[in-house]
Amino acid sequence: MNPASKEIMSRTASYPLLALSGIIIPLLLCCACATTPIQKDDAFSIAVESFQDESYVEGARAAWQFVDAADPDDPRYDRGLKLVAAASEKLGMTFIAAMMYRQIAMERRNMEVVPEALYGLKRIVETHPYSEDLLVTSFIAAETFSELPADVRAFVNYHQGLDLVRRGSYEWAEQHFSQIPETDPYFFEAEYVRAVRLVADGDYPKAIQMLKKMLEEKGLSRRTRTNAHRTLARLAFEEKRYKDALLHFDMIRELAPNDPDILIESAWTYFYLGDSRKTLGLLVALDAPVHRRHISPERYLLEALALRRLCQFGAARAAATKLERRYGESIRKLSEGYLPSEIEELQKSARYLTGSRDSVLFVESLNAEKKILEYHQEELGESLYTFLNSMYQRGMETAKASVTAQMEDDLNQLAEELLASREGVRLIIHELGVSLLRGRRRPQGAAEKPAFEIPKTGQKVFYSFDSEYWTDELDDLMVVAEDRCID
Repeated sequence: MNPASKEIMSRTASYPLLALSGIIIPLLLCCACATTPIQKDDAFSIAVESFQDESYVEGARAAWQFVDAADPDDPRYDRGLKLVAAASEKLGMTFIAAMMYRQIAMERRNMEVVPEALYGLKRIVETHPYSEDLLVTSFIAAETFSELPADVRAFVNYHQGLDLVRRGSYEWAEQHFSQIPETDPYFFEAEYVRAVRLVADGDYPKAIQMLKKMLEEKGLSRRTRTNAHRTLARLAFEEKRYKDALLHFDMIRELAPNDPDILIESAWTYFYLGDSRKTLGLLVALDAPVHRRHISPERYLLEALALRRLCQFGAARAAATKLERRYGESIRKLSEGYLPSEIEELQKSARYLTGSRDSVLFVESLNAEKKILEYHQEELGESLYTFLNSMYQRGMETAKASVTAQMEDDLNQLAEELLASREGVRLIIHELGVSLLRGRRRPQGAAEKPAFEIPKTGQKVFYSFDSEYWTDELDDLMVVAEDRCID
């Protein structure tokens, strides 16, 4: 299975909903019933002063005391909530901050604070792991907002348009995208979505033209630039323009140096260009500790194919059998009718596939934030700690449900790739047996690139690989293998 055949358009899982949107105010009122009334005006002043002095724990506690004692009709009520949210964000508890910003923007008690709350959501969505279901699908994409600053409006329009595209409502989506100013970074995000739609419709020439024009823009975000290069690389690979594909893959490695998917896709590209030794070098790079969680059954098939091109029959067979040694138990269970979700090894592996990765990162982020909350437990006070702790418990339930839902798709995909790679390995093992009878003839394909010769003198220094990986050298690894074919 080559990487160019993978679906370019992203898919969004339908996450099960947990009603978090209404938990803030009811719990606030419950806490108020159990708390001795205090001077809320003093608490509000202390909260503001503490936040200005960067005393965020004290500011959060004072703001909570104000909210706990105030009536929701108090014009400062949402500002008190915003102070709790802002202090939580400064302390690293971004989930709490996001949910409070969401509450403020949803309730709309104070319209002056709504844009500030949306700014907070925008900031968190752009910089931290978050629940797409809680913040985007069930809120930003579902609400109607008016009189927003231009940059916040662009953020809202983009996410509302993207949600509609994923639902297949392209005309409605375009109404949102068309409102984004060309000077805003989200304009290019929307352009990328349009380009991906063209790819899905099979209009490659127009998509390529649009993506190349985007890459000329200086205001393009790192993420969008990476995605544009990735799409152009895969389109070039699909059209057998392998040298063009490598140019884009090289750019991606500069923008996202720790992306293991680029190593395997580049390896396939080098293979079709006839450079088996570079292909093998990139596959060796996948064994680096930084990529230890990466799962790619096809790499064993590609390794066997590259060694076969060099007529290294014994080594090719040994490479092919690595698949069975690595995933033999999972393959056996799949063959016996086990569901992918019932195989522990596949469950662990699927957590780090592209689809599940964001959900897993969100769970890990919640666990890290929970430790921050526990660290400040005494300083925050019993009332605020109890409330925030209950928020994290509910958030964790939602996050784990999201992981379960997304992993179902990823598990099925991983199982399909595993079984397809097994069939490919069986074919290459059979072909190796036949090749031994026919002699050392190279299989059809591009002419094999000659081996790189290390000069006896020069300014460059060459080192033999000793299983010690350096991240900045992974792209330069090359296997010095003898070409045993007789052309």
